[in-house]
Amino acid sequence: MKKVSLYGIFFCVLIFSACQKELTGNVNTARQYTVRITFQPAVNSQALAIGETYQNDLGEDYTVTAFRFYAAYPSLKNNNAALNVTNEKKYRLVDAGISSSVSFTITTADSVFNGLSFQVGVDSIDNVSGAQSGDLDPGKGMFWTWNSGYVMAKLEGTSSFSSMPANEFTYHVGGFSGVNNSIRIIALSTQQVKLNTGHTTDIIVQADINKWFSGVHALKISDNAFVHSPGALAKQYADNYATMFSIAEIVSE
Repeated sequence: MKKVSLYGIFFCVLIFSACQKELTGNVNTARQYTVRITFQPAVNSQALAIGETYQNDLGEDYTVTAFRFYAAYPSLKNNNAALNVTNEKKYRLVDAGISSSVSFTITTADSVFNGLSFQVGVDSIDNVSGAQSGDLDPGKGMFWTWNSGYVMAKLEGTSSFSSMPANEFTYHVGGFSGVNNSIRIIALSTQQVKLNTGHTTDIIVQADINKWFSGVHALKISDNAFVHSPGALAKQYADNYATMFSIAEIVSE
């Protein structure tokens, strides 16, 4: 009876230990799992409405007329290990004014993930390669012809606290080398998610506009309503908007 009891306890311990292990995912190249990533411009967790008046954390009113940024190298992670994904596009220009630009799909052969990463901005090599096509086309309004470089992220609008003509503010953040580098890597984590074949898993990533003003540095519109060149101030805005991203929801259809 003692032997049976000990074996039973040992078996239970094994079962319990197995249940505690993290999912590692099953890589099967014959199967492909689809993940749709959607960026949701927002203010304090509420969907951004172009033309609506908001208040930032510094007590200033503002209205957004344009919001764009480059999202590059989207990658799913499992315990910090990058998963192999397909349908990955090097650069995607996310534009709050164009609904079709905020959402895209990628596929992977790995069935489990617990993180998402991407880069905000354009690599140095592409900044010095002149005007390009696709989402890097100068016609998209994100290329400084005078500086042979790209704007990593852009926020435009109006505020009664702006001293610029028509109370406008324009933040065009760029800079790709040395001390002026405004490229930022975003890493978001979540609980482990199991993917299913035949189903699309949606990751909703909120981008909170308020963080432009107070994510890391307190940057008042009244003090700075115009940024159109690389430098220390542009880097501070990049530090700020790097904190604006969060995973709001994950849904499997």
